[in-house]
Amino acid sequence: MLRGRILACSLLVVATSVVGCKRDLGECNLDGQTSDGRPIPGPAAFDIAYRLTDGLPMYEGQALVQSTCGDGAFCHAPAAVGADRIGVPAGLNFDVGLACTVPFDNCDDQGLPYAERLDRLYGNQNQINTWAEGMIQEMRAGAMPPGEAGRSVRNNTPWLRKSDGSELPPIESGDAQEIVRNWLACQAPVIARTEAPPSEALQLEPCQSVDNEICIYNGPEGDLPDPVWSDIYWSLMFTQCVICHGPSNGNNNADDPNPNNPFTTGEIPGGADANALAALDLSGANTMDTTTWPNESWAAVVNALTFDQGLCADDGTIVIPNNPTESIMIEKLRAMQTCGDSMPPGGSQTISDPLIQVVVDWINMGAPNN
Repeated sequence: MLRGRILACSLLVVATSVVGCKRDLGECNLDGQTSDGRPIPGPAAFDIAYRLTDGLPMYEGQALVQSTCGDGAFCHAPAAVGADRIGVPAGLNFDVGLACTVPFDNCDDQGLPYAERLDRLYGNQNQINTWAEGMIQEMRAGAMPPGEAGRSVRNNTPWLRKSDGSELPPIESGDAQEIVRNWLACQAPVIARTEAPPSEALQLEPCQSVDNEICIYNGPEGDLPDPVWSDIYWSLMFTQCVICHGPSNGNNNADDPNPNNPFTTGEIPGGADANALAALDLSGANTMDTTTWPNESWAAVVNALTFDQGLCADDGTIVIPNNPTESIMIEKLRAMQTCGDSMPPGGSQTISDPLIQVVVDWINMGAPNN
């Protein structure tokens, strides 16, 4: 069992020094107690959070590290190459995304076989354990994530606590660093698989393990959007796609005047990948006000050939009205693409089936600009 594996605290080699975990990481707080059963206050390693858009569950520390370090195709993500790593050495990957996010019978339809993805998850977990002291030192020094470069590629979709529904704090805050510190001190436990709960009462409760991995049922998905382009845009395209397919103008912390901006801070994502922006621009003419972005970006998606740049050049159409099966957008959202990478990038499907079905319904209605 994972819980048994994380109780031992060993000396780890970080950079050129060997440091004890007690000195830099402190005590491991499991579910409100230390490994020897003593009560301990503060965040516990097994506290669960869920992603606002689709109910994806992770441990709080896992969610913070994944969304700021290992997600997508940047920095510490396996899909990141060259300049996209922003100085991170090749192979230093901290991706702890779930190995399967669809019904288990379909796990092997997500690109690599499930066993390979599970091994990769545990390999990245072990790598995090190896670099744990260095990670927390860099975070405390403000060097990780790396300033504006780190903010530009961060996935800022909110994560909510299972315990009270409050939002996880930003990674720069002391509260978030304490969550990550304790998660690292407990040797970075990971939720590896999720399933749709058979009842609302089982949301975020354990589900049956099939390979000694930790499985947790999905949490609340929030209100699914209506099958209209503007709702799909704000709930999916803006939160998951514009980070790469948006303008590189340093406006990540902009105070967007648009009241429909789903981020509470009024943040406008974008600028993470110049090549992705050249291949598909999901923004609008006014890069500091997103009000008209859904209407302006529709033509870049519907009946739009992939003729510009990227691995899917001349290889199909992004959205074909009344034909979701051959629409490249649906292929990529389902991680069953015939070219290029899944969307969002990173390997297995990361968008929930119910949310993808909303996009399918919109396409079956003719994909109108509504």
